[in-house]
Amino acid sequence: MVKYVSIDEELEIPKGIVCTINEQKLVSVKGKLGTMTKDFGHAKKIDIKIDGNKVFLHADFPRKNTVALTTTLKNILHNMFLGVAEGYEYRMKIVYSHFPITLEPPKKGSDVILIKNFLGERAPRITHSIGDVKIKADKEEVIVSGTDKELVGQTCANIQKRCRIKNKDKRVFQDGIYVYEKLLGNKQIWVIK
Repeated sequence: MVKYVSIDEELEIPKGIVCTINEQKLVSVKGKLGTMTKDFGHAKKIDIKIDGNKVFLHADFPRKNTVALTTTLKNILHNMFLGVAEGYEYRMKIVYSHFPITLEPPKKGSDVILIKNFLGERAPRITHSIGDVKIKADKEEVIVSGTDKELVGQTCANIQKRCRIKNKDKRVFQDGIYVYEKLLGNKQIWVIK
């Protein structure tokens, strides 16, 4: 049952950012930190237009899932604007009790991340970075940064998931690599308390 006649969402494009949308709903955002492109072609019932310095999202007689998708697309665009303007940075803590874990970031042209000496294992655990993400690691901390919030978050999730401990008591064996802080530019947006 349709509850709305139409839904209209608008989002202002910040200064210094150029946003373009083509006929196939391929959205490209360019800022001082780089360019990001996302495909919104799956949103067939939603019209996306740029007028001046605003992005307008519109749908006629939307169902509940179309209303939710409209809000989701608005939030994704907002995250894209923030990413190309300021950049996202997630900080991860390397935690171990006995065997010192080391993380080896991907080499040029590769996306393979090696987690060495996890619980004293001889073979390294292997995971992958996604997209254009920069990874810096030292003995205690891993910093994952990039312009796309989704790619930065998924790379951190891949690292954290690869360090999951199975068939042992999780109250005793708490070794791993965990996200403890999220930054937008220099501003802290989330931290473990």
